[in-house]
Parts: sequence; structure tokens; C-alpha cells
Amino acid sequence: MKKSMYLVVSIFLALLFSGCAGSYMVKVPNNVVQPSQEKATIVFMRSSFVLAAIGVEVFEVNDGKLSFVGYLGNGSKIAHQTEPGEKVFMAFGGAADFMIANVKAGKTYYSIVRPNWGTGGFAPTPIRTDGTSNYNTDMSSFKNWVEKTKLYTTNPQEAQEWFVENKEKYVKIYDYYWPRFQTKNNAQIAERTLNPEDGL
Repeated sequence: MKKSMYLVVSIFLALLFSGCAGSYMVKVPNNVVQPSQEKATIVFMRSSFVLAAIGVEVFEVNDGKLSFVGYLGNGSKIAHQTEPGEKVFMAFGGAADFMIANVKAGKTYYSIVRPNWGTGGFAPTPIRTDGTSNYNTDMSSFKNWVEKTKLYTTNPQEAQEWFVENKEKYVKIYDYYWPRFQTKNNAQIAERTLNPEDGL
């Protein structure tokens, strides 16, 4: 009973707080990710029937400051380009969860943003290239995720306007969930870390 109530509350909060993609997300016509030689490209993907109706916002966090990456509806992906080095990413859809990334310029990395029953939200999860985790490039699902999800990008001006309007809310969400993520042990943090060698 408690679990059912928790799920209902999580869905309600996700619908309440999660933004609608609206006009600030634009479909990329050729559905092809274009890598950068100067930056690292991280492709965030969503593909799950579980909680499919709930949208997820993705943010990059630098020194505790959020920048908006984009909105992920089910069956979509975002190719985010960022400076090489260590990064923190937050996904919010009912609850917030995090991924650490240590990335190299010129490489393309992948993350599956999946439902997390432990938090009631969505976990941005590294996809490995060496087959050492449950989420890796050798999975048959990986090819389907890459080929069948639709690539979106932000309309920069409208996305910025949306973020300015909603920033205070997401900063509070970050301030609440980030300390909880940091209580994970070293092995759990390692599972949520995208490593340099995970790039293609």
C-alpha cells in the first residue's frame, strides 16, 4: 500500500514540476549526432514504457551552478557538447538523480536515462564500452536506443527563457537531492560515473 501511494505521489510531482517540451525543443531532421573535436559529446537517451508519460529535464552542474541541457520525452535523445574534464549531470522527473562524467574532447559518450524505483525519479546511467556493466554498447538494446530514439536540440532563446523562469525551483531541487547522492559509497558512485574510456 505504501509503495503504491509513493508511486502515485511521485507521478503527481513529476507532472506538477516537470516542464513541457513545447517550442524550446526542436527535432533534428536527420537524427544524426554530430561530434565535436574540441568538446566531448554526451548523448542522453530515454526509451522505456515505464513512466513513459513523464518528461525529464537534464542539467549540467558546474560548481553548484545549473545550466539547462534539455528536455527528454520518452523515445528521444539529446546530444550535449561540453568541455572535457569532470562534470556532474542532474536529471529530474519526479525526483532528481545524478551522474558524474569524466570525458575527453573528440569522444562521444552515451547515457540511458532510466526509471529508478529507489527514488521515484530517473537515473542518468553511463553506458560502458567494455561490457562491465548492465548498460553497455554490446547490448542489443543499445543499437535500438541509438537508432530509434529521436534526436532533439534546444531552441536556445526559448530554452533560456524557460530556464530563467524556472531556475529557482530547480536550484532548490538540486540543493535537496545532491547531498543525498553524495552519501553513496565509492562503488555506487563508480557505477554512476562515465569514464574517459567509455567514449567512442
